[in-house]
Amino acid sequence: MILDAICFALSGYFMKTSDEFVDEKDNLPLAIITGILCVFFTLFVSSYNGDAACIFISILVGTALAFKVDNLNHLLSAVLFVILLYIMGIPQFSWYCLILCTIAAYLDEKGNDLMDEKEEKFGYLSNIDKLLKYRYVMKITIFILSLLTLIKIVFPNTILDGFLFFQPITIIYFYLFDLGYEFSEELTNRFNDFFQSFLR
Repeated sequence: MILDAICFALSGYFMKTSDEFVDEKDNLPLAIITGILCVFFTLFVSSYNGDAACIFISILVGTALAFKVDNLNHLLSAVLFVILLYIMGIPQFSWYCLILCTIAAYLDEKGNDLMDEKEEKFGYLSNIDKLLKYRYVMKITIFILSLLTLIKIVFPNTILDGFLFFQPITIIYFYLFDLGYEFSEELTNRFNDFFQSFLR
């Protein structure tokens, strides 16, 4: 459980850090290194956790469909993840969860772009717009899929018994991934400050 949480958080952290090295700092070597670290933690948890495999595959497919796998770093990371996960074996997960999460990942990517354009053009966003800007479609989808399993546990022998959803704790894991992603720059700066003070 703790290992899963760490892997999700570090996967999000290194995913965003890798993007920042390409987009903001034009440092492809460090982008590739952090991209490989992201693949490592993503692959490790996906090799035995079916929910993780479903989520990370859906993120990869959804972003690819949104044309966000658009540089060498993304391509290398994606190919490495797919090949190694195939070799290691993919744990069981729900295909309809994969489809729903892929759609959610795609909507998050396209919605984020559209809302950035709208905010730049009009200077404001509605509450619904903010859900798209801050990529809440995936969060809501995973929350519902986790909640459905909790309902199955509390209320057995219903029509839900024939379906496989996410484990209830998966939503917590995904929020840790999201926190690692969203606060990667702040965390990096704090790490740098810590080591600088330590070296003094």
